[in-house]
Amino acid sequence: MDRMSHDLIWRAVLRALIGIMFITSGIKKLLDPSGPTGMLAGIGFPFPVVFAWILLLSEMIFGLCILIGFKTKWTAWPLVIVLLIADIMVVIPSAGITSTGSFFHLIGIAGLITIALGGPGKWTVTR
Repeated sequence: MDRMSHDLIWRAVLRALIGIMFITSGIKKLLDPSGPTGMLAGIGFPFPVVFAWILLLSEMIFGLCILIGFKTKWTAWPLVIVLLIADIMVVIPSAGITSTGSFFHLIGIAGLITIALGGPGKWTVTR
C-alpha cells in the first residue's frame, strides 16, 4: 500500500473517531438538555434553551456528516466553532489553558481542520 492510500485510510479513521465523539456528546445532551441549558445560562448566553438545542443538534447532525464523510469541507467548520466557544468560554476560565480539557478541544479542532482541508479520506457517502 502506498503513502497516499495510508493517508486516505487515516483520514477516514480520524473522521470516524471525531464523528463518533460528537454524536455521543450530542446524544448525551439530548438525554439531559437541562445540563447544557444550565451551563449556557451560567456563562451568560441569551436564550440558553434555544442555544442548547442548537448545540446538541449541531453535534449530532454535523457529527453524523463527519462520520459518513458527507460535505466535510463545510460540515467540519461549525464543529470547530463549537469547540472554540467551549474552550474559550467554559474550559479555559474554569480549568486553565493548560488543562486536559483545553488540549482535548485543541486536538479536536486540529482534527476537524485536517478533515476540512484534506478531504474525508476513503469510505465516504460522497465517493
